[in-house]
Amino acid sequence: MKYLLSILLLTVGICQGQEKKTAESKKYSAIGTINKKIPVELYFTVSNHIVSGEIRYLNTKSKLPIRILGHMDAENKYVLNEYGKDGVISGIINGKINGRKLNGSWNPIKSRDSYILDLNLKDNSKVKQAVFEPATLEGSYAYQYGDKGYQGSIDIKKGNDNTYTYEIGSVTSGPARNQADASASGIVIKNNKFVIEINKSCKFNVTIYNGFLIIAASNQTQVGDCEFGFNATLEGTYLKIK
Repeated sequence: MKYLLSILLLTVGICQGQEKKTAESKKYSAIGTINKKIPVELYFTVSNHIVSGEIRYLNTKSKLPIRILGHMDAENKYVLNEYGKDGVISGIINGKINGRKLNGSWNPIKSRDSYILDLNLKDNSKVKQAVFEPATLEGSYAYQYGDKGYQGSIDIKKGNDNTYTYEIGSVTSGPARNQADASASGIVIKNNKFVIEINKSCKFNVTIYNGFLIIAASNQTQVGDCEFGFNATLEGTYLKIK
């Protein structure tokens, strides 16, 4: 249920963000600690309430960047997920900027623990602003909340007539693993968007970004008409894995 709530929060934030298409992008850079002892550095860009960026754990040898995707809600609070290259989500950041501070919590997927997030905003002039416009539309996208949490994947392929096909499947958290799936061909993608139509009362809006895509229900009140397994959904933020 914890992971489902995170997905739904992401969807709500996305829907709110899409209503404000004139919003300007802003970039941030912050450094500080998790649990008062793990040093981290965070870079992200916000565009239409959608967030794309990276986090680095400074106490690791490689200090390799980990992809961050999420949203800023109506109360200016951030919900950010850490994605591995395979789409597996390792942690969730919940935070808010107050002055020159970004405070909140970091929650690991593998446990119910919550650790204090304490970051200081710093000069962002050298931070590369994230690009949201996709270079290509086709590819394989996925997300997975740990080993037993919600997970989903979608493959988008281009045909010979400038239309696309897709296959999507997702399951709920264990042990039940209820399913939701769909597929279609001859899809026209316009302005990086298309619609997954399960039936007349069940539709999902797909928006493709640079390296990820977001799926949100067209009408939250009609999600029960999709005839998926209990609590199953196609909604979520999917990382492009190939």
